[in-house]
Amino acid sequence: MEQIKHEIGFVNIAKTIGISLVIFGHLSIPKAPLLFLSSFRMPLIFLLSGFLLSCKKYDLKSFTAKKAKTLLIPYLFFAVVSFLFWYFAGRKLIDGESGIDPLKYIYGILLAIPTKEYLGFNIPIWFLPSLFCSEMIFFAYKKYIGRYMAVFCVLLFFAGIIFKCYAGVRLPYGLDVSMFSILFMYLGYWLRKKEHIITRVQQMKRWLRIAGIITFGLLTYWLALQNSASGCVSVYSLQFHNYFLFICAAGAGIIFVLLLSVSIPHNSVFRFFGRNTIVILGFHLMCFSVLKGIQVFIFHIPVELAYHVYLPNLLYVMLTYLMLAPVIYFINRFAPFLLGRKKGIW
Repeated sequence: MEQIKHEIGFVNIAKTIGISLVIFGHLSIPKAPLLFLSSFRMPLIFLLSGFLLSCKKYDLKSFTAKKAKTLLIPYLFFAVVSFLFWYFAGRKLIDGESGIDPLKYIYGILLAIPTKEYLGFNIPIWFLPSLFCSEMIFFAYKKYIGRYMAVFCVLLFFAGIIFKCYAGVRLPYGLDVSMFSILFMYLGYWLRKKEHIITRVQQMKRWLRIAGIITFGLLTYWLALQNSASGCVSVYSLQFHNYFLFICAAGAGIIFVLLLSVSIPHNSVFRFFGRNTIVILGFHLMCFSVLKGIQVFIFHIPVELAYHVYLPNLLYVMLTYLMLAPVIYFINRFAPFLLGRKKGIW
């Protein structure tokens, strides 16, 4: 039981780090950290999703119902709220997008195509329908075929490369992203089954873990630089550049975060935010817009002053967490169905 508690604590920390890297990367940060973060943050989140995935106690119908409640209902909730926010405030005050046809975004909500053209009012929510598709494909293969799962995931990755090169279109609900992400989900699912690996990492001497954190952090950055000839990696837009370097950088970055996660003591803050990363994902861009509005219209500080500067952007991240803490509490306390949860379970 103690092992399980520690394991979940490590996952909550990793999830909190992962979502923090996502929201930090959505600010105007310098190029070097953006290259670093973009090389592994989404593979990390897909891997953690696979780590937490349970297949044994479900059939296809019950699994579909569960995932629709926990992923598609939150997607629609975040999409509607953020679209209304964009329509009545964001496009007029901050975003400068008053010329965009709102019907295009409504169409985008229904199709959930992960592009700025369709989900530009809140592009990060592409992840939820894409994760739904990824988990459905993973579950169906695992449940009804089961054998050669690793081979299936690798073949699907190559199928994604072929589709990207020759199809020239984007698929709804992030199905094209799923072709690439299922490989990382499988690695997370496999890792959950290998409890001895987690145990050994947790039992490593502190100095050895610190050495590993530094080594894999530097390795990730070096690999990201080697793969940056055409710009940053962008999973949702299928920009991977060199696929071999992408996988290597993603793997090194994942190990970097996992070593960091088992080295940080678990506490109630990590539990609170780690269990509610979906709310942070869905609402952080709206928080940015509100903070920019306060900065410009109340303090009369141009937003350009924060461009490519670390401290203001780190402050934005911290203020976003402070703004979303009561939102997380309110939703879980009074409307948990919006996250596919029951009252008292959060």
